[in-house]
Amino acid sequence: MSRRPLTAAAAAVAVTLVLSACGGDPEPSPSSAPPTSAASTGSATPTPSQTPAEEEALYVALGDSLAAGYQPGGTELRDSAYPALATSRLAGDGADLRLENLGCSGETTTSLLEGGKCDFDEGSQIAQAESVLAAAKGNVGLVTIDIGGNDLLRCVRLQTGIDTACVDQGVATVRKNLPTILDRLTTAAGDDVPVLVIGYYNPWVAAKALDQPIKGVDAAAKAYTRLSTTIEKAAEGAGATFVGLDEAFATNDTTPTTIGGRSVPENAARVCTLTNLCTARDIHFSDEGAATVARVVAEAAGKAGVTG
Repeated sequence: MSRRPLTAAAAAVAVTLVLSACGGDPEPSPSSAPPTSAASTGSATPTPSQTPAEEEALYVALGDSLAAGYQPGGTELRDSAYPALATSRLAGDGADLRLENLGCSGETTTSLLEGGKCDFDEGSQIAQAESVLAAAKGNVGLVTIDIGGNDLLRCVRLQTGIDTACVDQGVATVRKNLPTILDRLTTAAGDDVPVLVIGYYNPWVAAKALDQPIKGVDAAAKAYTRLSTTIEKAAEGAGATFVGLDEAFATNDTTPTTIGGRSVPENAARVCTLTNLCTARDIHFSDEGAATVARVVAEAAGKAGVTG
């Protein structure tokens, strides 16, 4: 794996934007969120003059800024976000899918259920997904979702560290909301449609490696573990498939490696490579990160039966 340079300036401020899972730059406001037409949500749905081939099955992607392709500075590049890249990888394996990406930057488990963060015709992301899935009943090939990271976002206090009571409340909110979300999603998708629930990565391993003066790093790392466990249990309870990112991000690998001329654990180096943390002070996926997650998703989809 190539290692991008870790400059001293980036290292000095890296952790200030390391939020719980998918924070970083300010998320787009509801008014700037993409409309909910098929084209504007980053889907591959053809225009009226382009009738999709009968064999194309619908792939509906839900989630937060990671699914939306959020980039440093506030733009969204949905064509290079992991759902689009996973669609391309699956096409190479013979699975002909058309993508409807409903990802909403800044979405929490609460706003995904109730709406208010992005503008959806049906009022909320889950209701929009149910509508889209109902319209394609019998021709749905795949559903993916990543959600829950922003429920912990507000628990980061840059001056005082991590608000552990807030973390407890955030995890409890995910534990309450996610089963409802996944039950509705699996019901709408149908019994034979794979529903993949994407886990998160742990950015705090990089913060520890860079020796940043922030309080509560250990508590934040534990919060990640609790969030991941909560998401996995909710997926299992709903009959969905949990797709963890720990292996791709080498979460538990502390083998020393060199990046930018300094020795850090492999898990910290992997965060620096697969996100924009150490180069642009932003925790969202780098190009390599999006491609890596797309590979993980495509492999999981293949195992779940999404093939040509």
